[in-house]
Amino acid sequence: MQVVNNKPYDINDKKPVIVSESFVPYEKQEENEVQRIRQAILMSDMEKFRLFCKMMRIGKMLSSAKITHKNIQE
Repeated sequence: MQVVNNKPYDINDKKPVIVSESFVPYEKQEENEVQRIRQAILMSDMEKFRLFCKMMRIGKMLSSAKITHKNIQE
């Protein structure tokens, strides 16, 4: 157990990753999209808001990223 801001947190607790997507064969992509839309409809407003905020933070981080290219020497 680790204590952060007077709240105990278990280091081994892992939150499920919402953003990760599993591989879907091309033939079943439309079917998978309908299933994802149905799941999104059932999300609560707070879950949608938190996911939206997370996507905004990621977008801001990626837009401010500096990409540098390095010449590969053979």
